[in-house]
Amino acid sequence: MRLIPKFAFTATSSVLVAGGLLLTGPGTAAADNQEPDRAEDGCVALASEDSSEKYSEADKEAAEILNGELNDDMAGNMTGHHASCARAVVEATQEHGMDQRAATIAMATVIVETHLNNYTGGDRDSVGLFQQRDHYGSQEERNDPNWTTKAFLDELNFVYPGESWAGESMGEVAQDVQRSAYPDRYHYQVDDAEIIVDHFWG
Repeated sequence: MRLIPKFAFTATSSVLVAGGLLLTGPGTAAADNQEPDRAEDGCVALASEDSSEKYSEADKEAAEILNGELNDDMAGNMTGHHASCARAVVEATQEHGMDQRAATIAMATVIVETHLNNYTGGDRDSVGLFQQRDHYGSQEERNDPNWTTKAFLDELNFVYPGESWAGESMGEVAQDVQRSAYPDRYHYQVDDAEIIVDHFWG
């Protein structure tokens, strides 16, 4: 567990403690004040579980393949939507110049938080793949898979500076970034997250 100072500000992220709660701002994805990058297809924002057929044949095929390879929550449950969101997380990680381990941490987090659904709502003001709270950015930003993944990765690098996360347990790292009330959940999805990342990385 990394100890984070109560008040800190950097060019890429900010931390504010209010009422005993640790609130963190997004990283460079928001700090740069850039418009969110839009996915060309798939991983659209959903009000509830998606069952449409509007996703690419490549994403549908990926879902079918992965359904036979996964072993935990997503085993047999992958759809074109889930595959499109997984692909978006991997591509955003690559664009951000980070490696497969970082993508796996992000993927395990998304599996736990939303089962790879890009929700328009959630618990209180939580939105998107990572169920980020409103201090991260606008709803539009948090529902953009590219923007929200990069915001998560910026927070990862803030909590674990100098890529110190690389030698730590991926489940523990995900918890340190998300600060969930259920700290053990991420660990159980790491193996499947690795399989999904491996599939889309190339």
